[in-house]
Amino acid sequence: MNLKKFLTSRGVILATIVSILYGCLIFTIYFTGYQAMPKHVDELTVTVVDRNKNTQTLANQVEKALPFKHIKKVSSLSTAKTQLHHKKSAMIIEIPKNFKSKITSNSPTNLNFYIDEATPYSQVSALKTVSQNIGNTVNQQVIIEKGKAMLAKAPMTSLEKTAQTKQAQLQNQLQAKKQQIVQAPRAQQPRLEALLKQQELAAKQKLETQVNQQASGIRNRVSNAYQNVDRSVGTNFVRVHPVKTGMNHALAPFIANIAVYLGTLIGALLLYGTYAKFAPIIGRFKSFSFLEIAAVLLAIIGSLFTSWSIAGFMGLGGSQFINLWLNHGLEIFASLNFNLILVLLLGQIGTALNIFLTMIQVVSGAGMIPLITLNSFFKAAHYVSPMFYSVQSDFNIMFGGNQTGMYWGQLILLSLGILILNIVIVTFRKHQPILDFHQLS
Repeated sequence: MNLKKFLTSRGVILATIVSILYGCLIFTIYFTGYQAMPKHVDELTVTVVDRNKNTQTLANQVEKALPFKHIKKVSSLSTAKTQLHHKKSAMIIEIPKNFKSKITSNSPTNLNFYIDEATPYSQVSALKTVSQNIGNTVNQQVIIEKGKAMLAKAPMTSLEKTAQTKQAQLQNQLQAKKQQIVQAPRAQQPRLEALLKQQELAAKQKLETQVNQQASGIRNRVSNAYQNVDRSVGTNFVRVHPVKTGMNHALAPFIANIAVYLGTLIGALLLYGTYAKFAPIIGRFKSFSFLEIAAVLLAIIGSLFTSWSIAGFMGLGGSQFINLWLNHGLEIFASLNFNLILVLLLGQIGTALNIFLTMIQVVSGAGMIPLITLNSFFKAAHYVSPMFYSVQSDFNIMFGGNQTGMYWGQLILLSLGILILNIVIVTFRKHQPILDFHQLS
């Protein structure tokens, strides 16, 4: 009868409701909110600054390469900076004045990218990726053009020398004919000079045509030689454990576990109130055992609704739903007991300290940042972080992987360790402090 009263008390019922609502609602809010990235990155506005007439082709190529719907082209960098400062543009791409001349002279130069970093990290990251891709593309094209110029240099030099020789020969021939005209009768000289001018013009045009044809032939041969150079090495992405497009899917394991854990933060406080109420009546050990039974039921029920919500939004299958149910059930039980440690020691005021521990778990859970990149403190904290094991399990369950069983085993061992610690606290903590809010007024 005491167990029934314990399980039907307001504290346990509220803890169950909070666990379900936090798990479902917080996941829904964040999952639907983050689905805009990166689907709508192309809605950002960028500005291309080109102050050179001879780089118009490059500016057009850059514009075509940009994956954005809204692209402004201006000739004033100060105007573009003003737009950037007023958030009317997210990025500026500047083609410097001396860009073409420096490339021609084989001197180093830069495309300048101005990115407003006082914006969400995902936007900054996307813009930096686009900038890097554009820089690589332009650099590749410059290398190819320089290669073409080097390959064409020798034959073009030879052609130029040949043209100069023929031009000199033509001048000599014309000079000889002019001498002949001078020796001809004066009456015939005007006609002979007119004829010579026609021959001179025809010879120059013929020579110019021959030189242009040969130069065009050289350029065509060089272009044919470089025809597939820019496609010599392609990029083939092999997707292992593919994740659906969208930041919401990539962050789903992280979001789901934060949602569940926040529910247990409040749930532990409510369960403690019921435990403290029943402890003087039925004894603290019996009350604690009822608390743990309530935690098991709460884990089963809470994870059922939360996993159903996650699977529904993400379109996961039946086996994935079962694994999510088990995973978040283990997480809820472990997290409830983890949050009970300080509450059992200090009473309700322990929840304030649990908030700090929650922040530590958010980082050490490695849902946003890989564990290997964390500093030594957070690397050590992950061992006693229930969120870490459930986050990593969610990655495997949602997207693929074969280490779920290992993480579950480690989470069960951690839960047993926390449970033993709580039993020790209950043994030595004979009185259960209850904060009277009326005393604070």
